[in-house]
Amino acid sequence: MSAKIQQHAWRARHPIKIVNFCFLVVFLCSTLLTWREIVVLQNGWTASQKNRIQSVAAALDRHLQYSVDKLQFYRAAMQHALSSPISTNRTDAALAQFDQQRQSGAWQIRLDTQRGLPVNGVSDDRVRQNPLLARDEQRLENELIAALEFGAILQLADPQQDRQRRTFYTSRAGFYLSSTPHAASDDIATRYHRLVTRPYFHSHTQRNNPDRGVRWTHAREANRQEDQVVTASLPLDYQNQWYGVLAMDFSLGTMNDFLNQAMFRRENGEILLLDNQFQVIASSAEPVPAGSVFSDSERERLTREMAEHNEGGALIDTRYISWAKLNFFDGVLIRVYSLKQSLSGEFGSILLVLGLLWALFSLMLLGSWYVIRRMVRNMFAMQETLQWRAWYDAQTHLFNRGTFLERARQIARRCQQQQMPLCVIQLDLDHFKRINDTWGHQTGDKALSHAASILRQSLRGDDIAGRVGGEEFCIVLPGTLLPEAAAIAERIRVRLNSKEILVRQNTTIRISASFGVSCAVQEGDYDFEHLQSIADRRLYEAKQAGRNRVSSSDG
Repeated sequence: MSAKIQQHAWRARHPIKIVNFCFLVVFLCSTLLTWREIVVLQNGWTASQKNRIQSVAAALDRHLQYSVDKLQFYRAAMQHALSSPISTNRTDAALAQFDQQRQSGAWQIRLDTQRGLPVNGVSDDRVRQNPLLARDEQRLENELIAALEFGAILQLADPQQDRQRRTFYTSRAGFYLSSTPHAASDDIATRYHRLVTRPYFHSHTQRNNPDRGVRWTHAREANRQEDQVVTASLPLDYQNQWYGVLAMDFSLGTMNDFLNQAMFRRENGEILLLDNQFQVIASSAEPVPAGSVFSDSERERLTREMAEHNEGGALIDTRYISWAKLNFFDGVLIRVYSLKQSLSGEFGSILLVLGLLWALFSLMLLGSWYVIRRMVRNMFAMQETLQWRAWYDAQTHLFNRGTFLERARQIARRCQQQQMPLCVIQLDLDHFKRINDTWGHQTGDKALSHAASILRQSLRGDDIAGRVGGEEFCIVLPGTLLPEAAAIAERIRVRLNSKEILVRQNTTIRISASFGVSCAVQEGDYDFEHLQSIADRRLYEAKQAGRNRVSSSDG
């Protein structure tokens, strides 16, 4: 039993299992480290995408802030002009010219040809036709003078300092002035009608703009290139009266150019400027996408996330969306980066290198595992062979003398500690020398193997047997009294003598053995060497009595 336990313990510590476990741990660790590097790389990449869109948003904010500041300056200037109108010969002449032309369908006045921009207007009848318009005679002269002064200021401004296409003022009193002339195809009345019906004008009623702040709107008319614009506008109020709207138009082409310049390379994705309804206003892509570039579910997800953060990013399908809200525009700037673009860029190159390194390491690890596993298997097989040869007799496959004696002593000590009976059977093949001399050593080897096979078949669970001499064997029977041991010896003797061994063609022989049996209970001694010597003495008594018999008592 102890031998089997040791054998199972040895198999549990099988070195090939240890090798497999170690290589599996190394593979898992390398995979986890590679995955960790990919996660770090991905976090760095997403952070870089957010930083890039934030830098573009900051640059666009600076340009828009400059324009908004100018609008606020213009409003303050006109409010000051309304509170302190300047009366000169030129202003008196301009007002007189207005009185003469105000009933005309369209009219135009200016201070002089060298100074200021012209003020263009429509008749009183046209003003009365629109409920948003009103020509209050008590305020009209002061507003006209303020508009003429604003035209002089506007003529001195450098339009190249920012990105607006034009700056203009649209009055509810039926006139307007602009830093650029209107299109040749438009007359004054048509142009004024377009101004007061555009979204920017309606957005500044008291209902739509109670806080009287800046409003951003955009218009996209396919047949009018000059009306493809984004408009920043401010209401002009004085003494709780709404006079009109100051506005700046930014062409969509200019906005597209700005976003294009913000992209270093085309593979860096696309930048889109969206309004608060997720409609595309401007884009770095050519052509500019029309309408919304997101589905309803995607738009809902982005809306929720943008409500919580002013900037951020989200992975949607195979696209990474980074965004940054603008401080001076009622919308958001987003950057769309597809999976294909990310893999073809720096991120994809580094990811490819990491994947190749991991694959190369895994292949090397697999090759090393195969070689080392094969070496260990060979060493283990060699060690098992050597160990088997150290324990067992090569001819009979029973324990050899040294191993048998060691195991027998262990069993004897255990039986003594547990107060169990113990018997020893010593047997020797009869006339073995004659068999070798007559039939040859090959037949003698067959006889030994035949005897060992019968012994192995006769052993019980805890019994052990071993070859202790040339043709001499010994059996240890723990938990067995002398009569039972003698009966076992008798069964072995009968089986051994009843079977024939083929030595040559048509020639068989029978072998026999003499047995000596001793018992620790009978002898009062658990010393194995003593019990073996007693059994050996009785064995020779059986030989002297005629061989092929069992002797379990003295004399």
